[in-house]
Parts: sequence; C-alpha cells; structure tokens
Amino acid sequence: MTQDWVEASKCDRRLFRDMLGSFMTGVTVVATRAADGSVRAFTANSFTSVSLDPPLVLVCLAKSSGSLDVFTQAEGFSVSVLGAGQRNVSNGFAACDPAVKAAALARLADGPVPYVENCLATMLCDRERVIDAGDHVILLGAVGHFQSAGGQPLGYFRGAYVGFGLAVGELEQLGAPLVVGGLLERDGKVVLCRRPGASDWELPSRPLASGERHGVVLRDLFARLGIAAEASLLYSLFQEDGERRTTMIFSVETDAEIASKTLADGTRVESFGVEARPWEMIEGEMKRGMVQRFFRERDAGCFGIYYDTAEGGRVAALDGKPRPWADWHPDFPVKPTATRIA
Repeated sequence: MTQDWVEASKCDRRLFRDMLGSFMTGVTVVATRAADGSVRAFTANSFTSVSLDPPLVLVCLAKSSGSLDVFTQAEGFSVSVLGAGQRNVSNGFAACDPAVKAAALARLADGPVPYVENCLATMLCDRERVIDAGDHVILLGAVGHFQSAGGQPLGYFRGAYVGFGLAVGELEQLGAPLVVGGLLERDGKVVLCRRPGASDWELPSRPLASGERHGVVLRDLFARLGIAAEASLLYSLFQEDGERRTTMIFSVETDAEIASKTLADGTRVESFGVEARPWEMIEGEMKRGMVQRFFRERDAGCFGIYYDTAEGGRVAALDGKPRPWADWHPDFPVKPTATRIA
C-alpha cells in the first residue's frame, strides 16, 4: 500500500501522536510521594528498559503535568506494569476528574514509595537522572527491588486498550470449524458481494482450513474481488443459530479506490452506505446486527468487539467493560470517552 511521507517538524502534533500510537505498548502506573507526604501517580505507556547491568529503566512525563516538580525532585518512584484486568486502574490514574483520581490514589499500596498491588510486575526505583527531552522529561530510574507475577498484559494501541485473551492463532491451529470474513469500510461505505444466482448480499468470507492463517486468507479473498487489502483487528466472533461453524469477522483496510463490478464468475461487488441499510440485505441475524452495529459505532466514534455468549452476547467496548448485547441498542446513548495516557 502507498504511504505518503510527512515532515514531522511541520505536521499537526496530533498526527504525529497518532503515528506513534502504531507502536503497541504495555500500560504502567508511575507513583511517588511528595515532600509533604501526599501521593502522586500517573498512567504511562512511555516506559522502557534501559540497562541490565546496572538495572535501569526510564519513563517519560510531560512538562505540562501538575506533578512535574514532585517527580523530578523525589528521591524515588515506582513503576507498576498493569495486567489485562486492570483497565479501571489505568483509567483512574489517567482521569482528569479530581474525585476519580483521588479514589485511585487512595487504593495504592504503601511502601518505600506507593505502588499498585497485584500487577504483572512492580519496580521500586531510585531517581538516577532527570533528562530534558522537548516537551517531556525523562525520569531515569535505578531499580532497587522488583516483584513479578503471571498473567495477561494490558496493551495499548492507537489510542485504545487491546487484550490478548482470545488467541486467534491457537484457534486456527486447532482446526476448529471456523469461517473467516472481512468488514471493509471505505468512504463511509461497506463492501458486500453477491454470488451468482443468490438473492442476498454477504460480507466477503470463506471457511478456514486447519492451519490456515486468517490474514493470508483475507488478503487472497479480497484480491479475488480485485481489492488489495489487509486484515486488521478482530471485530466480531459469533455463531449463527443453526450453523456449526464459528464466524470470525476482522476489520480490513485498503488504500485502493473501490468500484462496483461484476467478476468473471458472475459475483457482484458493491459498496453500500448507511442510507442503503445494507444490514437488511444480509442473511443471518448475527451478521445483520454486526453490520448495523458497525455503522452506529462509526457515527459515535466508539468501537467495540462483539463475542457470542449464552446470555445473548457481549460487546467489549474499547473504553469500558463488556456490556450485554441487549443494551447495545440503536437508541442506546453511546458516547465516546477519551482517556489520555502519557
């Protein structure tokens, strides 16, 4: 796919920040105690190991932070690496609401410096150096003590949390009866295809054979439709009533222009916007609901991942806890929220 070069020193800062978000990171909470005994902490994904001998790590803090003087003058600080179930902890220390932040601070464990309990790892650090770095400072810490535990990490990618509970690769290797499909949106329209002689439209999809990788399958599937596209994130996982196979739908991205066409075998390819109500053209209750949800989430700017359950399904919103499918209703007031991580 063609990509344009952007001059970093002259572009909008938000554009540069979004680009940096392409690097997936873990999430940490950095905490210390001020000279007056008060506790300060912030959420950060700008954490890096620096040296094994001596053991050094670093974390970056914005100069605009109200805790800048406290952290640059404190003798030590902690770095707590959060696990997959600690999104609320991360949100608490990233919150702008003083009451929410105060509640999060009150839950920190007491030690030589405060820290978050029950994390994947916690490091107690002495301040080694403070380094000026543009609109941030770098806190270089010498690790004195640490502890670690097992568990899944909390990831952060392109401004949103990501989890690793669903191992798509393991499902593929198991040879489970799976169908893989792609949801490709371009200019506010979703790509659908209709096979020769069929009355219903469908998302491009096909059964996944044992050992096949969904990314390769989707790339080939869309190439057969004349579209150069790549699979992105898992968007929905479900099983229609009466179907033996589980369906995995991935969001798909392309830089190519998409034109309506009829392929040599008679398959029709078209793009449909929300005004065409494309979900009504598709067979399958789960698939119709998924496409309708996509347009609703796109308008709200707030996406989630749907997975089927015995209670009727859950939508794992990228900015909150999973909520019942019945609550994810066209009239439900979905309002995007912003969480800023330093």
